[in-house]
Amino acid sequence: MEWERYSLVKNIADFSYEFYSEGTNGKIKKIIKFQPVVKLGNSVFNLAFGDFNAVTGGLNDVAVSNNGDGFKILYTVAEAIVDFTMLRPDAIILIEGSTSSRIRLYQMRIASFWSEISQQFEIYGELGREWLPFKKGVNFKRFLLFKKNR
Repeated sequence: MEWERYSLVKNIADFSYEFYSEGTNGKIKKIIKFQPVVKLGNSVFNLAFGDFNAVTGGLNDVAVSNNGDGFKILYTVAEAIVDFTMLRPDAIILIEGSTSSRIRLYQMRIASFWSEISQQFEIYGELGREWLPFKKGVNFKRFLLFKKNR
């Protein structure tokens, strides 16, 4: 199934992607960054996502744009994950929410699209101090995602 998404601009040098959200609050630059998590190993990358902050040149992962295009943004981030794991098939992606409501949102979206996601990826969720295979209805704190057969 094809879902509408935004065009991504990729920067291979720093593992980042950017795109513009267009909706009820105008045109908002978004950044997706895969940041190495050295303390967890060479293959682990944190997925950072948020609005571009023109003052700092970084990203704001707590901004709430309410631009009316949440699903299109989600599909765009998913496309970046697929692209990144094609470039780095050994990558393990750490997904954390900047707020509890965001981690709940991520969990709901993973559950909603589990049949599509599970064809390409393994996902584990952190529960207490354990990492368990993703299961709908379990409230995980964060997630690890990696390609099947990597």
